[in-house]
Amino acid sequence: MKDKTTRARIQVTLSRELLERIDAYCTRIGVPRSSWIQIALAETLDQRESMKDGNR
Repeated sequence: MKDKTTRARIQVTLSRELLERIDAYCTRIGVPRSSWIQIALAETLDQRESMKDGNR
C-alpha cells in the first residue's frame, strides 16, 4: 500500500550555532523545531513571492 501523506521528510545541514539559536527560540515560544522551520520557510517564500509579484 502506498503512503498517501502530504508530507515529505528532508535532511538539512545547518551550522551548530544556527541550530542552537533555532532550538532556543522554539523553546521560548513553545513550538516544535520542525513546525517552526516549516512556518519560517513558508513565510519567507510568501514574502519573496509577493515582492516579486509587486515588481511586475
